Amino acid sequence: MLIGIVGPPNVGKSTLFSASTAAQAEIANYPFTTINPNQGVAFVSTPCPHPQLGTQCKPRNGRCENGVRKVPVNIIDVAGLVPGAHEGKGRGNQFLNDLSAADALICVVDASGGTDTEGNPVEPGTRDPRDQAAFLEGEIDHWLAQVIQRNAHKAKGKKFPEFAQLLSGLGLTEETLRDCIHKAGAPEEDAWQWRTEQALAVARQVRAITKPMLIAANKADSKFAEQNIAKLKEKFPQHIVIPVAADAELALKKAAEKGIVSYDGKKITVLKQDIPPQLTDAVKRMQGIIDKWGGTGVRAAIDAAVFQLLGAIVAYPVEDESHYSNHFGDVLPDAILLPRGATALDLAGKIHSDLAKGFLHAVDARTKMRVGKDHALRTGDVIKIVSAK
Repeated sequence: MLIGIVGPPNVGKSTLFSASTAAQAEIANYPFTTINPNQGVAFVSTPCPHPQLGTQCKPRNGRCENGVRKVPVNIIDVAGLVPGAHEGKGRGNQFLNDLSAADALICVVDASGGTDTEGNPVEPGTRDPRDQAAFLEGEIDHWLAQVIQRNAHKAKGKKFPEFAQLLSGLGLTEETLRDCIHKAGAPEEDAWQWRTEQALAVARQVRAITKPMLIAANKADSKFAEQNIAKLKEKFPQHIVIPVAADAELALKKAAEKGIVSYDGKKITVLKQDIPPQLTDAVKRMQGIIDKWGGTGVRAAIDAAVFQLLGAIVAYPVEDESHYSNHFGDVLPDAILLPRGATALDLAGKIHSDLAKGFLHAVDARTKMRVGKDHALRTGDVIKIVSAK
């Protein structure tokens, strides 16, 4: 599972990336600071089963904090997109191609209205972030349309399944491609003859399925942010809009690493005495942001992308269903993200291909009941896989 961070230059994409991962991206107040994509691991939050099971977990991947499991997810931050990116402007085709493997997108816009669509700083309040969100949608749609048309020409004279296979890299199945074409009102046959408008209509349907997106309204501490966020929600009711203060999250993360503060996502506690007055003021300002929006929005954006856009679930594979442990005795050692609708067989394949090949049955460790390969999993399930291999 891969989450892509996309947006115009200089709106805080790399700050959001750094604030949500252990990796440090180059950050500067000018366009195209990022050229090559930054890749890292972020963590989503989900209730850990261990309190319900009356035990204590020992995570190998991620961690558990006060009964909340932090589960790793891959994240990529690509260079800023500018109008005309799908035509190659600003090396846009390269940057869009970097997003091809992403399962969901976090589109970052400047809620302060202080950045134009080219990524140049302007007077805050003089630009409308709705324009940024609209052009981002449009660029992704045009890019997808180009990919679809290019492969339609490759499939000229071939049957539909072969056309669908060429587009499988976008995460499309034959069934979902047919559905997108029908919803777009385009003819299923002779896709190479589609007009640009038809290809775009299909691309919009493809984007909704294979690249669902939310809007991260960054710089939410600006005096213009509240009204701009309201405008974004009104214009894009189909998208989740999350107020974000990535600068604050990154500053708190660094302060916590230095032992200056402790920070649990909701409350900041100063740990050191006699800190400079300017730092005290900064802490008060950041606590005010958190109180107003319910957090800095960085963690909320990653969680929403994984659990709301993708409907992902978290399952916990074990080898000993009685003690909920692996063969070392580690309780609930692994938390694994799976797509919605995942089955026990899918979980086996995620652990190791040999487990899936030799799959016999699974055991629900909570109920101790045997389940089959088609058993649909839910978040929090603790599962033992029994395999002939």
